[in-house]
Amino acid sequence: MTSEISSDSAIDGKAGLPLKVLIIGCGAVVEEYQGPAAREAERQGWLEVVGLVDRSEERLARCQHLFPSATCFTDLDRAREADIALIATPARSHAELAVSLLGRGYNLLVEKPICATAAEARTMRSEADRLGRMLAVGHFRRFFPAIETVRTLIDSAVFGPVRRIVADEGGMFRWPAASAGFFTRQEGGGGVTLDIGIHMLEILVSWLGLPEVVDYADDAMGGVEINSAVRLRWPGGTEADIRLSWDVELANRYRIEFERATVTWRTGQATDLLIEIDGVPVPQLATARQPYGSTAEYSTPAHGYLGAFTAQWKDVVDAVRENRKPRVSGATAMAALSLVETMYARKRLMDMPYFDPEESARAHQLVEGA
Repeated sequence: MTSEISSDSAIDGKAGLPLKVLIIGCGAVVEEYQGPAAREAERQGWLEVVGLVDRSEERLARCQHLFPSATCFTDLDRAREADIALIATPARSHAELAVSLLGRGYNLLVEKPICATAAEARTMRSEADRLGRMLAVGHFRRFFPAIETVRTLIDSAVFGPVRRIVADEGGMFRWPAASAGFFTRQEGGGGVTLDIGIHMLEILVSWLGLPEVVDYADDAMGGVEINSAVRLRWPGGTEADIRLSWDVELANRYRIEFERATVTWRTGQATDLLIEIDGVPVPQLATARQPYGSTAEYSTPAHGYLGAFTAQWKDVVDAVRENRKPRVSGATAMAALSLVETMYARKRLMDMPYFDPEESARAHQLVEGA
């Protein structure tokens, strides 16, 4: 494969040199997570951030302290060439940017959600395949050792098949530097279901495949949803009940009920799982560990949030060098986005018993108008 940016032969020929990265969008996710992880990946010698792109001089200034040698641009057309581009702009802009950058020879890491619609996601994936370019999606939780351990337990059927999953996630919205557009369908695309739910759905798809949407309800009345609930069902009969919230403190856990055990994962816990085995009176706290030496006795605790983001950068760099698919490619991300679209299409208004009859009637009018 050849490109305007960097040919595969050039990458292969410089296997010992870091790949050049261009970061497009310098908002909160880059400042808080992707940026520090990329800086750690730089320290490891895997990549070099050569350019930052954002329309806001203020955001550029906040991020440049992470990469003092990177060049800042307010115009993408003037940005430096690179091997990989991180797209960290609002979801509505992802597809257009991705198609353009793929055509210019970039490999891509796209922040979640992959884009605004499943149709756009299919176009992005098709273009990446046609041009022989890597397309990775920033579902960083897939790099938590705990998530991989649950997948292994499911695939091995050591506890039998999964019967049911009960998952909830949410609390008071505290995301720093979120713009007003984030809370509109026009720019953000959706509310809590698209924001938090897309992570959960991508994980469930990676574990069990694509389910059907049995029921979906939220509290959006012309705007974006703050609370939602969904029931999913897989062909084998496994069901999942999910609750999401931007304003209610939920338990923030996934309970995976196998035939012979229940495994609980707390959101945000990169390594820990609680395992309750049928017939064993004491629950077991398991910590996923990284092998070190010849036996588990010498293993070490695995990484947390920064480690997960950094591991994704390593996977992306390796995928480009080895001409392979990244761990989180467009397939599961596209399936998760398709599920969200189905939910929005089948939405019913969530039960809100605190509304009086007049308020309830007005709420339904707003939903029908939307």
